[in-house]
Amino acid sequence: GLCKSCKKRNTDQTGIYSNFNKHLKRAHLSEYKQFLGRETEHSYDDLEINNYNRKAYLPDVQEKQNHLHLSIAKNLIVKCKLPFSFVESTGVRSFMKDTNIKYNPVSSRKIKHTIIPIFTNDLFRKISDTLNEISYVSLTIDGRSDRRCRSFLGVTAHSIDNKMMPQAYLLDFIRFKSPHSGEHIYELTENVLERFNIKDKVFKIITDNAANMLNAYKSGLFTDETTEATTAEESFGPDVDPALVDDDGK
Repeated sequence: GLCKSCKKRNTDQTGIYSNFNKHLKRAHLSEYKQFLGRETEHSYDDLEINNYNRKAYLPDVQEKQNHLHLSIAKNLIVKCKLPFSFVESTGVRSFMKDTNIKYNPVSSRKIKHTIIPIFTNDLFRKISDTLNEISYVSLTIDGRSDRRCRSFLGVTAHSIDNKMMPQAYLLDFIRFKSPHSGEHIYELTENVLERFNIKDKVFKIITDNAANMLNAYKSGLFTDETTEATTAEESFGPDVDPALVDDDGK
């Protein structure tokens, strides 16, 4: 497409506008902010994302649009694990126009930065409310990397509910940048536990026998800084459990 402001031509796939959005943001910031304001001027805060009961009145056009956008994000992006760019494909937009002639297309950027955080915040609130009613939790912590060799740290909480059923909650999947030291792992773990207010509820931490993992939790999470010789058992801190490590150290 041709930029009306600077007459620069930007190329992109049919139905995709990411390159033009980047150009608008870099070269015409004021116009980009106006465009962003128009796109996000309708709030999703008042919508019940988990309630799809029919209402007694006919919702207005914008409310219908918001419900469609939430449904696309929840059922197609989250449940079906489709990429964000899926909503910008020509076929999807044509299909949505056939189902609703007044459908206003939603961008992948809006799905990623506006709608998905609504589900994330709602899920974290429910997990936090559940953990508040639990007396003790155990943690499993492990590092992972993607195809681009970027490192991540996963923190999962495990507990027994009131029906004596085991439950697991993924608390966070953190971008794990260098240095990959024990101190850094300890700091990231502590931040996650403080966010959910469960630091005093941790009974045990299970991880592999990597040197940085052992160094991170060798003294527990509740070590008194004024007492250098305090052990994990004495401070009721979690200890590293090598039970999941094979005999050959893998």
